[in-house]
Amino acid sequence: MQPSSFLKTVHLFMPLHASLIQLLKELEPADWDQPTLAKDWRVKDIVAHLLDTTIRGIAVLRDKHFGDNGPSQHDYLSLVQYINQLNANFIETAKRFSPALLIEFLELTGPVHAKLLSDLDPFEKAVFSVAWAGENESYNWFHVAREYTEKYHHQLQIREAVGKTEALMTAEFYAPFMQTFFLGLPYLLKNHPAPNEAVVALEVAGSNGAICYLQHKNGQWQILQDWGLNNLYARTVLPADIAWKLFTKGISPKVILPMVTLEGNQALATQMLNLIAVVA
Repeated sequence: MQPSSFLKTVHLFMPLHASLIQLLKELEPADWDQPTLAKDWRVKDIVAHLLDTTIRGIAVLRDKHFGDNGPSQHDYLSLVQYINQLNANFIETAKRFSPALLIEFLELTGPVHAKLLSDLDPFEKAVFSVAWAGENESYNWFHVAREYTEKYHHQLQIREAVGKTEALMTAEFYAPFMQTFFLGLPYLLKNHPAPNEAVVALEVAGSNGAICYLQHKNGQWQILQDWGLNNLYARTVLPADIAWKLFTKGISPKVILPMVTLEGNQALATQMLNLIAVVA
């Protein structure tokens, strides 16, 4: 990822953390067992997962402790299986934790993790690459942005389950989240050619939405800083309250097709609905 694509998200971690803690303290006992978009995970499971990834982040960034050597194979499927097993192991253990304990642990560890991320040099090599964007090496700023999307969408899953999404569906929080996801589009489209210099757009509609333009040039897709809606080779438009669920595997493209606008080249417009910006 080139420095020109630098996306700043580190300043959002503490406001996002404060929003999470306030939400969790407002939950009723029954809320913790509500089903969520995260398949088999209940609200309490997602909270436990947020704690797990926060602790792991501190262990790696502060203590240089990785726990093990990671997956034995280096392909993407092996990485997904490895991450899923790590997640499942902690959630099973966290069944012994009370909601109050989870909140206390998050209150303690959240600011520590946020400070460690803010201390990273944005253009140094990250300890982990952003696999869903097809990168073998990533800059720290992209690693931080990926961490932001993780914390954001999991909190939004909790809020969706209890009917309190408004606090996060704002331009301040939502736009950087979606702009980070857009960085996976060149990799998603790599095997989908178009005429040289053709431009396509993925638009997340709404006051807090965002739009991404990509150009096919010299056999590769590149993100453009700006373009417009004229002379597009393909365009995909979907609502903001649907996009975050789609790109985190909360719902499938088939389910949301009636709510989506596909213009121009149908193959490319449809392919943009297959963006998955989480390791799952």
